[in-house]
Amino acid sequence: MNLSKSFATAPKELKFRDKIYTNPKEILDILESEQFYWLIDSVTSDAKIEIKNNTLIWHDGNYLSGNWHYGIFTKGEFYGIWENGIWESGQFNGTWISGIKK
Repeated sequence: MNLSKSFATAPKELKFRDKIYTNPKEILDILESEQFYWLIDSVTSDAKIEIKNNTLIWHDGNYLSGNWHYGIFTKGEFYGIWENGIWESGQFNGTWISGIKK
């Protein structure tokens, strides 16, 4: 068992392969199988996310701490370290390293 997974808080909702998941265990299992370990290790609340074409899309919720490796952030609040990705909208209160702001 992945040690970090045992302490993880799953996102509230995950859309993956045209199905919506709300069961925390199923969500964490999918994140692990798709190798989104960095998200499992992050602290989030009320997150609504999607995995599409191997890319994480954040639709809503709060990213409270952790290192965001790559994805598209469309709405919500961000307080972590933004390593790379596409920032579309939301409230940014984190540390910006690299990426694209729309």
